[in-house]
Amino acid sequence: MEGLLERYGNKVILLDTDSRWIYLGTLVAEDETTVTLSQADAFDLSETSLTRQEYLLRVKQDGLVPNRRRVTVLKAKVVGITLWEDILTV
Repeated sequence: MEGLLERYGNKVILLDTDSRWIYLGTLVAEDETTVTLSQADAFDLSETSLTRQEYLLRVKQDGLVPNRRRVTVLKAKVVGITLWEDILTV
């Protein structure tokens, strides 16, 4: 089976998690239990009144502004992976 790194390596992706956190960034590493993004935006949705989709639309309009050089996320927490280019604005 193809790994995440082979499929999404060096591409900007969105990681949806089973928590209030979402992660946007370039996939640069993967192991059995984690994925690592570089130049990432780690965002806690509980810190805003925006919905997940509203936040993503704003980032899509304004551009990705990283707040982490690297972030490592447990695969067990990830419920969805989307290529940044596949996020629709309408």
